[in-house]
Amino acid sequence: MAITTVSTSVLLRKSSAALLSLVVGAGLLAPIPSAEASSISSDYKAYVMAPLTKITDWNAFRNQLITLKNNNVYAVTTDVWWGDVEGAGDNVFDWSYYKTYADTVRAAGLKWVPILSTHQCGGNVGDDCDIKLPNWLWSKGAQDQLTIRSETGFYNKETLSPWWSGTAAQYDELYASFASNFSGYKDIIAKIYLSGGPAGELRFPSYNTADGWSYPSRGKLQAYTDSAKADFRTAMQTKYGTVGALNTAWGTSLASFSDVSPPSDGDNFFTNGYKSNYGKDFLTWYQGVLEKHVKAIGAKAHSRFDSVFGVPVGAKISGVHWQMNNPTMPHSAEYGAGYYNYSTLLDAFKSANLDLTFTCLEMTDAQANTAPYYSAPKSLVIQVSNLANQKGIRLNGENALAIGDAGQYQNVAEMLFNYNFSGFTLLRMSSLVNASGTATSLMSSFRDALAMTPTAVTFVVKGAPTASGDTVYVTGSRWEMGNWTTGVYPLKLTYNSTTADWRGTAYIGSGRNYEFKAIVKNSAGAVTWEPGSNNTLTVPSAASTYTITW
Repeated sequence: MAITTVSTSVLLRKSSAALLSLVVGAGLLAPIPSAEASSISSDYKAYVMAPLTKITDWNAFRNQLITLKNNNVYAVTTDVWWGDVEGAGDNVFDWSYYKTYADTVRAAGLKWVPILSTHQCGGNVGDDCDIKLPNWLWSKGAQDQLTIRSETGFYNKETLSPWWSGTAAQYDELYASFASNFSGYKDIIAKIYLSGGPAGELRFPSYNTADGWSYPSRGKLQAYTDSAKADFRTAMQTKYGTVGALNTAWGTSLASFSDVSPPSDGDNFFTNGYKSNYGKDFLTWYQGVLEKHVKAIGAKAHSRFDSVFGVPVGAKISGVHWQMNNPTMPHSAEYGAGYYNYSTLLDAFKSANLDLTFTCLEMTDAQANTAPYYSAPKSLVIQVSNLANQKGIRLNGENALAIGDAGQYQNVAEMLFNYNFSGFTLLRMSSLVNASGTATSLMSSFRDALAMTPTAVTFVVKGAPTASGDTVYVTGSRWEMGNWTTGVYPLKLTYNSTTADWRGTAYIGSGRNYEFKAIVKNSAGAVTWEPGSNNTLTVPSAASTYTITW
């Protein structure tokens, strides 16, 4: 097939209705999904996450970064470990390692995304280091105040408790010191991420192997310190006013608000109790703790960073994708993590003016109805990304586990380019670059699928045979992956009465080959494909117009 340049009219031959019926009847055409999104976000960037462990060979690291830069990676993302920089004592900071780090990133020509990692490294999937929180923290209060306690009685020390009154203040001191020490690196800092909980994610530590958890078990509730229980009681008293009103709502006979407590039997709660008024109140409060926490740290971060760096600030929600479709305890893994209502959780991100990173973009729904997993990560990504788009929240994606083949990169691309993600961060750079700085065998798959520069292409369709109520679309070969069989999303065009044609603009990767077709969808929802050769173009680096003449 010949390459068609932009700004050139392409004459498509009309074919008979009989031929169209034959093609459709043969089942050769993929159905058009209901979503009408087919454009890369105009600000899309590719990021790569650096190793968790400390760099010891700076020359080798710089060579690795240069290779990433040469393959269209925009920035490297780095955990800045609280346990390292403030380990010597309260308000005693040592930023020397991370200044060397930033100097190396700058020398390689990349941007930098620091994650202010106020969590422990170690104990989660993929952790290959052991960096605890600063030891002096534990003298600030009792264990029950500073840590989180699970339903089994396990005290988790991965992060400070969101119920401790001093948590946001301690983070604020870290944020202030970072802003003061890295103001001279404004030129390379692209955005800043906040750690909201275990593994840097806004959640409760509900799936921790040290607490006896194993995949794909339900989540363990984490509301059993005296501080947490007191907060739950206070919240219920605020909502109901009297214990009589609470008893009426819950169908209980509690003597006072002091009798209010979190679930005493997690299995029973996730099987039946979550559906009751008590269960709804508990889960709403439980998630609300996370909402208050992310708003608090977001406010501290903006107060320290906005005037210094002027860059987006973000946080991460984990893709807790297992047990979603469990017929006896649905969503029990999500609920344990504190994810009860994604819409209100994202409202907190919007209120806090935080970007959202979401994980597991590489996964499929292959085990959605398979015991014991009931895992539906793709459906979850679509649900959360649609909510974020509706609320105007900037989205960034990540893979949850190491990507080992081109097919998983295709899964990521389908999510990124059909659900308006502004960026993707690959975990981690070791899958793309060797220790010597040479590219691995996966680099080309990563680069071709995900590392690209968005370019605006305006599609113009002339002479489309439309009737009243018809709409014209341009549909691409998955826009990125060159695959017509799945994930084909149309770009909806708008009729321009002045020029008497249909127009629409999409952002697609420059320097790549794409195939396109124009189609008509009538008022009844039926789709007519225009037969004939696909239109192929190599997208230039500047904004362009691509015309199809019917």
